[in-house]
Amino acid sequence: MKLLVAIAALSCAHDASAQSSEIQSKLIQIKTGPEYIYGEGTGETPAEADRNALANLLSKIGTTVQSSFSMTEEETLTNDALDSKRDVKSVMNTYSQATLNNTEIVNYRDENGMFCQLRYMLRTELEKMFEHRRDRVEDYVRTALRSEEKGRVDDALRFLNWAYVLLHSLQYPSDVKMKVEGEEQLLVNWIPNRMRDILGEVKVEVANVEPAPENRVDVLFTYKGEPAAGIDFTYWNGKVNSPVNGVKDGMGQLSFPADYPVNDVMLVVETSYAEASQSDRELESMIATFKPLAFPEARKVIGVEGKAIKADKGAEKNFQAQVEAGKREGVTPLAKKDAKDYDAILTEVLKSVKGKNYKPDASLFTEEGLDMFNRLLGYGKASLLGEPDPGYYPFGERVVARSVPMKFSFENNRRSFVEDVTFTFSPDKRIESVAFGLGGAARKDVFSQGVGAWSDSVKMVIVTFLENYKTAFALKRLDYIRNIFDENAYIIVGHKLQKMQRLDGDGGGLSTVPQYEFVRKSKEEYMSQLEKCFKSNEYVNINFSDNDIQKAAYGGDTFGIQIRQDYYSEHYGDQGYLFLFVDLNEADKPIIKIRTWQPERNPDLTPMLPKNNRDFGIYSNSMFQ
Repeated sequence: MKLLVAIAALSCAHDASAQSSEIQSKLIQIKTGPEYIYGEGTGETPAEADRNALANLLSKIGTTVQSSFSMTEEETLTNDALDSKRDVKSVMNTYSQATLNNTEIVNYRDENGMFCQLRYMLRTELEKMFEHRRDRVEDYVRTALRSEEKGRVDDALRFLNWAYVLLHSLQYPSDVKMKVEGEEQLLVNWIPNRMRDILGEVKVEVANVEPAPENRVDVLFTYKGEPAAGIDFTYWNGKVNSPVNGVKDGMGQLSFPADYPVNDVMLVVETSYAEASQSDRELESMIATFKPLAFPEARKVIGVEGKAIKADKGAEKNFQAQVEAGKREGVTPLAKKDAKDYDAILTEVLKSVKGKNYKPDASLFTEEGLDMFNRLLGYGKASLLGEPDPGYYPFGERVVARSVPMKFSFENNRRSFVEDVTFTFSPDKRIESVAFGLGGAARKDVFSQGVGAWSDSVKMVIVTFLENYKTAFALKRLDYIRNIFDENAYIIVGHKLQKMQRLDGDGGGLSTVPQYEFVRKSKEEYMSQLEKCFKSNEYVNINFSDNDIQKAAYGGDTFGIQIRQDYYSEHYGDQGYLFLFVDLNEADKPIIKIRTWQPERNPDLTPMLPKNNRDFGIYSNSMFQ
C-alpha cells in the first residue's frame, strides 16, 4: 500500500510538472509572438485576476488603436482637460468581457500562490471587436426607424441617441456609413440631424387646466399632427425639475404646488435616456463618458409669460378624443340605457379619485375588486386626465368599462406613467377587477388588424387577458400570475449573458461568447424569481405594442400572441418580444401554456400554429439544443 501511494504521488507530481511546463511554453509563445496582443492580471481570487487581466488587455488595445480614434475634448465628460491617450482609455474601458468574444485565457498560479491570468487575442481579431459594436449601432438605428413609423417618439430618440453614443466607441466614428431609407448616410451627421427633425415635429398644446388646489395641466403631445404614441419629458414644477413623465397616446399631465402661479412653462423632451441604460453596462459606461447631445428643438414652451395658462379649444377637443379612444374600436358597446347602472357606479368611484378620497364605498366592489383598486391607488399617486367618458362592453356575463386615463407618480423614483384604466363589473354589478389598458396601437392590432373575422367576444377576451396580465405585474399580484400559468407551462426566460466555454486541456482557460441565453424554468422557479423582483422594486411597469396574434389549429380559442414588451422597473429595464401561447376557452380562466421572451421580433409567426411544433413558430429548435 505504501509503495502504491508513493508511485501515485510521483505520477501526480510528474503530471503537474508537465502541465506547468506546458503553460510556461504557452505564455512564452504568446508574449513573444508579434501576432498576439495580451493582458496579464493577478489577484487573490480568479475573478480579481480576470478583472485585472481584462483591464490590462483593454489598455494595450487602446494604445494600439489610439491614433485611429477621433475624439474631441468637448465630447467627453471631464472636469479638466484630457489628453488623447486618456480619452481613448476611457472609451476602451467601456468594452466589457462580453464584448471581447474573441479572446482566450490561460490560468495559472505564481510562486506566491496568487491566481494569475493571461487574456490574449490575435491582432487580426481587433476589427471583429469593433465590428460587434458597429452591429449594435446599426441595430439601434433600425429599431429607431421602426419606432418612428409608429409614432413612438420616446423609443426613436432613445435608440438614436444610444446609437450615436456607441458610434463614438468605434475606431473611425466619422467614417461609419449605413444605408438608411435607400441612401448611404454618414451616421455621425445623420443621427443628430434625424433627432432634430423628430423633435421639430413634436408639438405640445394645453388641453385642460385644473386650478388650485389641484393646479394641474393636461397637455396634448402630437407628432406630425397625430397624437404621439409615446414621449418622455420633464419640466420645472415650481420647486424642482420634475421626474421623467411618460406620455401615452398623446396624453400627458403637469402638476404644480397649489400656490404656484402657472404661467408659461418649459417642457424638455427626453433624449439621452441615461437611467434606462442601466441594464447595459457598456452603454451606461459610454453615456457616462460622453456629454449628451443638446437640442434646442427639445425645449417646448406653453403659455405666455405673466399670463395665467389657458387651454386651447382645439387641443381640448383632440385630447378628449384620446381620452375616449377606447370607445371607438371595432367592438359594439352597450346602449346608454343598458349602461346606466354601471356608469353611475363608476362615476361615484372616479369622484373619490378626483377628490383624493381614496376610500370609496366598499359596497361598490367585490372583495377582490376593492383590493385591486386599493393596490392601484397604492401603485402611485393617481390623478385623472381629461373628463373620462368610458364605454361599456359586454364580456360574457360581465361588463367592462374602458377607458379612464390616469397619471401615476411615485415618491422615491424619477418616473411617472400615464395608464388607461379599465374596470370590470361582476354579474351582480360590482367592480371585481381593475386593470391598466393597452395603448391605442396595441388595441388596434387586436380589434382591427388581421382578426376581423373573429367575433367581438373573442376580441374582448384577448384584450382583457393582455390587460390583466400587464396589470398583474404592476400591482405585483403574484397569486393571479401563479393561477394563470399551467402547472407544466413551458417557460423560457431570456438573459443577455456571457457564456463561458472551457478550452481543451487543463491549462487552456476559458473563451467568452456573448449571446442571449434562453433558460427554461419550471413554474415554481419562475414564480420565485418574480417574487424577488416584486420585493426589490417600488414599481414595475409594462407597455405592450406591435402585436402578432394567430389562432392555433387546434384547441378552440387557443392563441399564439407575440407582442413587443417594454419593461420598466425601479432598478432594471429592457425591451423585447414576449410570446404567450394561451388557452382562452374559458374567458374567466385563461391558462398560459408557453411563455418565452426574445430580444427581437420574429417575423415568421406561423399563420396557423401547428400542434406538432413545440416552439409554435417562435423559436427555431436549435435555440433549445
